[in-house]
Amino acid sequence: MDKDRKMYEKIICILEKEDTKLTTAELARELRISKRTLYILFPNKAAIINETIDFVFYKFRNSWEKAVGKLLLSDLSRCRCSDFPNNSDVDKLIKFVVKIKNDYPEQQAKIQEKLDELSELIYIYVVENENIRVLTSTEKKVLQMLIQQIFKRLLGEKYLKENGLDFKETVTSLFRMIFFGIKY
Repeated sequence: MDKDRKMYEKIICILEKEDTKLTTAELARELRISKRTLYILFPNKAAIINETIDFVFYKFRNSWEKAVGKLLLSDLSRCRCSDFPNNSDVDKLIKFVVKIKNDYPEQQAKIQEKLDELSELIYIYVVENENIRVLTSTEKKVLQMLIQQIFKRLLGEKYLKENGLDFKETVTSLFRMIFFGIKY
């Protein structure tokens, strides 16, 4: 079995259903490969989780770049985007983050780093957009902090589910407020 999208998606599903305390033998059995094959693909359990994190964020980032690469601000503010990361992808990401949070502090730090990279990507899209005015250095710093903290909260915790929110609509609401304000 090669390392491919299906393998990583299956690993995510296994970790969603099971626990991060799942042994490599149990993981190999769930993946329907031998333990030896698993160790050929991944040197240890931490590597499995690290590479799965990379896969999840690569997929999420790729969806984001496809979505905003062809959008105008008016499209984004009206939620007109077929390539935008869907709730299923976001739910998997959140469940994965929650599952490994306590057992794998190094991987949790990696997730925070990936969340910062995502928020930086979004910040750059906003700041470099030709349809908005040039921001002052203070506005840029505040905006960067705002986006970073919001994405950490949206993707790093159970916030969306607890509040009955849809990720796509939440992000488009954020953009509407950033681009058009909250006045009448």
